[in-house]
Amino acid sequence: MKNKINLKFLMVIFITVSFITNLQAGGKKNDKHLVGTWWGSEKDEQIKGVLVKWIQQRFSDGKLITTFTYVFEDGSEDISIEKGKWWVKDGKFFEKSDDSKKPDIYYYEVIDQDHILFKAYKLSNIFENKDYNFIDTRVEND
Repeated sequence: MKNKINLKFLMVIFITVSFITNLQAGGKKNDKHLVGTWWGSEKDEQIKGVLVKWIQQRFSDGKLITTFTYVFEDGSEDISIEKGKWWVKDGKFFEKSDDSKKPDIYYYEVIDQDHILFKAYKLSNIFENKDYNFIDTRVEND
């Protein structure tokens, strides 16, 4: 009888701690399928006439680093690096640059272990294509 009480007590503690931990994280979680180094590119989707290429490192602790290369029609290039955070919640992918107030939100679908499809849900900037979507391809696991 005493073992049953102890087991129930431990279950209540476990469930309570799990609930509180989830509340403190605001429901934010990280999908292990998204961790690693990824690359992608698109043209005319964000900015008309501009090819945008990126390498994004998503770490298991929710940090991210993205290196963007912008290739303009005249062949000139510009490179920028963004640092920020990422998480998933309610089946959506969130990424927030340290320089922005609001995150970009995407639906995402893990196609296979090396490809993820992202479809814009709510973006912090106005893009050329309102139905913006892209595929990230894994470079390596981190």
